[in-house]
Amino acid sequence: MNNLLVVISGPSGGGKGTIINELLAKDTNTYKRISTYTTRPKRPNERDNEQYHFITKEEYEKLDRKGSLMAKSVVDGFLYRCSYN
Repeated sequence: MNNLLVVISGPSGGGKGTIINELLAKDTNTYKRISTYTTRPKRPNERDNEQYHFITKEEYEKLDRKGSLMAKSVVDGFLYRCSYN
């Protein structure tokens, strides 16, 4: 079977989470959520290891040096990346 990467992208508050949750609810065998790390502060409605892995800049840099992260982006000065796991 071939693997297909689907990227859901859009502005903050644009409904990305809703789309992802709908896909996951329909078929947990086909769709998997990747691990995304960020250095931004957690919002009141967010839980660590659910929407993101909230980590310090030092933890982020350590993972980056180990080569554990891909797909880097910077939004409002906060760092975001996905892991290979």
